[in-house]
Amino acid sequence: MFEFGPKRVVQTGLSPEQALAALRKAVAPGPLFALDRPRTGPTLRGTVGTQRFTVVRRAQFLNSFTPVVEGVVVATENGSQVQLTLGMHVIPFITIAAWISTTVFLAVWTNRTEDLESLSLPLALSSLMAPALAFFAYRADVETVVHEISLAVTTPAAP
Repeated sequence: MFEFGPKRVVQTGLSPEQALAALRKAVAPGPLFALDRPRTGPTLRGTVGTQRFTVVRRAQFLNSFTPVVEGVVVATENGSQVQLTLGMHVIPFITIAAWISTTVFLAVWTNRTEDLESLSLPLALSSLMAPALAFFAYRADVETVVHEISLAVTTPAAP
């Protein structure tokens, strides 16, 4: 995971064990990068360990740019604290890097070719729209996934 987002902290009155048990109920076990769609069941997917967890939000549409959330649950005087680090999965990050470097190469190449010089700026601007849209898709999911984790770790798991 590439840390590419904010760090968040969630306070809960539950003990670390209770918070992790509640989070386990809200997380479907599975890999972070998968092509499943949440018709039913939890809206989060990933792994929950004894103190740490790694999850992503399961979207109704294919979104490779959903934030990866790594968290650790720490005991406090009044319950526990969940420390979240948000980032991006390696595969979309590499895809964006390749896209941008190819765009820069093509823009420089068309700028040096006299016949295509007028195309260099429109090519660069139109090609950079896709990474910009990916960034906005990522940022839109940040608050949603933090909210879903907050709900999970503050609501006790039913026995």
